Amino acid sequence: MKGIVKKIVFYSLITILIFSGQFLLNHGLKTGSPPIIKQPTLSGQDAMLRLSKGPAIIYFWAEWCGICKMMQPVISKIVLDYPVITVAVKSGSKGKVQAYLEDESLSWAVVNDPLGAIAEKYQTRGVPSVFFLDRHGEITLTTTGYTSEIGLRLRLWLSDLFGSITSKATT
Repeated sequence: MKGIVKKIVFYSLITILIFSGQFLLNHGLKTGSPPIIKQPTLSGQDAMLRLSKGPAIIYFWAEWCGICKMMQPVISKIVLDYPVITVAVKSGSKGKVQAYLEDESLSWAVVNDPLGAIAEKYQTRGVPSVFFLDRHGEITLTTTGYTSEIGLRLRLWLSDLFGSITSKATT
């Protein structure tokens, strides 16, 4: 019995540490109305129009980021089911980013942010950073660092749930 109690206490402390770390990383990231992304995607699409039917994701990444590279398959699956805009932060010229996408076989809607100006508006502290928008286009959740596919899908579901609760409360 003592062994079970020790395990429960241990795993509870680990869970608290993980959530505390996530809170500290995500504290200060932009929430509420997202700053307008004026630049079109590399394919010429209006980035904000693409996000108008939430829940949706704005994903900040960089071609030089190892964790971002690990998230590529996860994001590639999510873009099949949800509206996603990705922002290439300080990853070079439009041509360099386009070449990277082709080399990695990524068919994402990408806005190039060579100077990090968009990332700054969203108050990101690093990449990868993910912003979850509800059905009304409001940022309801954020995360920084690696996130699994199930973690992204859960947050999208929660974001949609928050959006529906908010709309019922205001009507």
